[in-house]
Amino acid sequence: MTDGYWYQVWGPPARPGNRPNLSVILPDLLIGEYPLPEDAAWLATTHGVTAVISLQDDADLASKGLQLPALERAYGAHGIRFHRIAVPDGDSDTLAARLDGILTLLSECIAGGCAYLHCNAGMNRAPTIAIAYLHTHRQLSLNDARDFVKQRRHCVPYMRVLEACYANGAPRTASKKEGRQSKAQNRS
Repeated sequence: MTDGYWYQVWGPPARPGNRPNLSVILPDLLIGEYPLPEDAAWLATTHGVTAVISLQDDADLASKGLQLPALERAYGAHGIRFHRIAVPDGDSDTLAARLDGILTLLSECIAGGCAYLHCNAGMNRAPTIAIAYLHTHRQLSLNDARDFVKQRRHCVPYMRVLEACYANGAPRTASKKEGRQSKAQNRS
């Protein structure tokens, strides 16, 4: 039998607390763990989320029993823009390569409202991106950005990736080409 069969029988794996564990980093930037389709209304009404950025790859979705079309429908039904830029957990090279594109997208989503940025548990990838955002768009040092995020969420960000990307101390800025590549990846 296929994995889809078991999803239909039992549904997605249980998540402690019923709702995603999220943290408010800024009034317009929330980070946390993966939402289910039924969380879309809660994200929109309780937290004012207007855009969701998922960093989950196909293996993440499968491990949580999530169906991408169901997520897209749920977000659309509640007026939430949905974006996905897959970054495999623990893959520093992919994270570094996609960092600028993700930051460009996150900045656009924040400019249009409130963004919920998530990975699986909201412990590594999403906090790493939030730290990079604070560094590049709010001009915090990497250490100050890390401390700011860690004061708001227990996490273990990939600081070595950020230290390598921002080695000269100056934030990188996404080029137009990188932003276009992000939008193309975002559709996959």
